[in-house]
Amino acid sequence: MTVKSDVVVIGGGVIGSSIALQMASAGLTVTVVERDSIGNHASGFALGLLNPTNETGKIESLNHESYLMHRDQLERIQDESGVDAQVRITPHLELALTEEDLPELRAEVDRINQFDAFHAEGLSPEDVIKAEPRITEENFGGVLVESVFMLDSYNYTLAVAQVAEKRGVSFVTSTVRDLSWNKSAISKVVTDQEEYVCGSVIFAMGPWTGTAGVWLDVDIPIVPQKGEIVRVAGFDKPLNHHLHGFHLNSSCSVVQKGDDQVWLAATKQDGTGFDTSPSSEALESLTLRRLRMIPALEEQEVILQTACLRPVSPDGDPILGRVPGKEGAFIATGTGGKGILLAPLVGRAIADLVATGVTEFDIGQFGLDRFA
Repeated sequence: MTVKSDVVVIGGGVIGSSIALQMASAGLTVTVVERDSIGNHASGFALGLLNPTNETGKIESLNHESYLMHRDQLERIQDESGVDAQVRITPHLELALTEEDLPELRAEVDRINQFDAFHAEGLSPEDVIKAEPRITEENFGGVLVESVFMLDSYNYTLAVAQVAEKRGVSFVTSTVRDLSWNKSAISKVVTDQEEYVCGSVIFAMGPWTGTAGVWLDVDIPIVPQKGEIVRVAGFDKPLNHHLHGFHLNSSCSVVQKGDDQVWLAATKQDGTGFDTSPSSEALESLTLRRLRMIPALEEQEVILQTACLRPVSPDGDPILGRVPGKEGAFIATGTGGKGILLAPLVGRAIADLVATGVTEFDIGQFGLDRFA
């Protein structure tokens, strides 16, 4: 059976669903093809931290712009979908756990205070204990960021998808088998159930986006990075901060979330392929990190350990925009551990390119052609 759709989005994670929502809002007919269920991979297992202050580099300004979009949209997305994304506004506390970390951590105060949406201040070791008495006394101070957002990533992804569906987006569970072209322009997406005649296709397949290079005859340098999170029983008196160990053996987050469990996040493992089985090594690593930060967590029972795959590019930045030489083909991947944070901006930027050919957001430097 042949179905007509202005746009086909391949991938139903938070990035694909956000793009679909924005394109439907622009009046386009949109079909999202997802081989599994919505939010079944990294989008559904991410920590759900919306904090643009903890990353510098080329992506920093986009992180902040997308954060502001989240701030403006979160309540509406939840209201329209009827899904509680468990949004909490919480202070963020970066901990110095070695004396060597202090100079770099102190420099963060001035950098963060350059952004209007945030206020940061340095804390002495004594101030850290006053803020949260369960933090180890063997700390060397910290930086307190007044407030960041924490949400449930699965619920948020589901909420975005449901709003998109209300605006006419069709979500189908199927596997893409091939693409058809009219010279260099996309004409059809072939799945194992239907054929979709379309004018544009967006590849938002997370760590699997590299396989689309076979259909596009281009190299898409995306590989999976395994990330694991451990959840333990929460405290009766909840932790009121998102705690992050600055340079603590590749860092660690400790936060008591809306489900009342304490989440320990997250490992980063390269070279594991598409393996999503939880590992004893990650459990041990996250256990050691949590005890270094919050010794009282030794008494808390492990509830769940999850593993997912993040899409990462060779330079660590996302790949966004047109596929060179392929009319109507667009790509949105490589967001690593920032997919939830970047979703509103990526959704709007790609939708703009499809609908009007231009976007106000500075994504040109993140094109696929930089790897040519």
